[in-house]
Amino acid sequence: MTATRRLIMATGLAAFASPAFALDPGVTSGAYARDGVKLSFKHAIALSQDNTEGLLDNGPQIRVVLSDVEVPISALYGIVFPPVIGMARDQIVRGVMLEFAPKSPSALHVTVLSKPEELGASLTSISLSNSEGVFKRLDIAATRISGDYDGGGSDFKFTFSAPVLTDPVQADLKGPAAQASEQIRVLIARAEALQHGDLAAAAALSSKGSRIGTMPPEVLKQAAQAMPQMIKELKAVKRVVVRQSTAVALQGAGSWASLVLENGAWKAAD
Repeated sequence: MTATRRLIMATGLAAFASPAFALDPGVTSGAYARDGVKLSFKHAIALSQDNTEGLLDNGPQIRVVLSDVEVPISALYGIVFPPVIGMARDQIVRGVMLEFAPKSPSALHVTVLSKPEELGASLTSISLSNSEGVFKRLDIAATRISGDYDGGGSDFKFTFSAPVLTDPVQADLKGPAAQASEQIRVLIARAEALQHGDLAAAAALSSKGSRIGTMPPEVLKQAAQAMPQMIKELKAVKRVVVRQSTAVALQGAGSWASLVLENGAWKAAD
């Protein structure tokens, strides 16, 4: 029998930009048990991403984290590698991250937030699809989202209800304004440090989650050789999108660099 689903979109995705005041905390139950990894979920939180940068594969999306411990909304910020990925590698959090387009929830991308056994390996990623809707139930309102998924088996299933928050755009800098921005200054300074082999300076301009300090010498040498071209491209950046605590410098041709705001200072996050 085809699973029924309900999708409430009366206010549209734009409504998610409304401030979320006094929201009830997220709740969830369920489990993941595959390939020797066993996870249970207790907390839920969601981020609505508007795709102003144009970098999300499926356009505007919702990112939901179901976890064993509470996760701050800032851990979900970013385009491809949000901080929650690093938290999972450091064994601070265990759970799953769900990503899907709210207007067409027929596909679901799942990242398993569990440290891989193999050093340096990527986190497990799963893509699920169903033309009739991947969720058994999905309700989306202005500041809340809830849903059920059972996958047709007991090895991965969940029920959740979570507040939906945003990371609003603070500035969309273009042309000379982008090139003169603090974000580009930081990216160029780090590239120059790498070019000259100054790892300490490069690390100081990198985010806490950066692995730059652990790069082997041969990789650093290759990076140094690539920096002159990188600096040239950064000086020609045409657009920088700045959010509350994240930013993206769009370099064109599908190339981009991300930054995060840490202790009041912008740091390269790549």
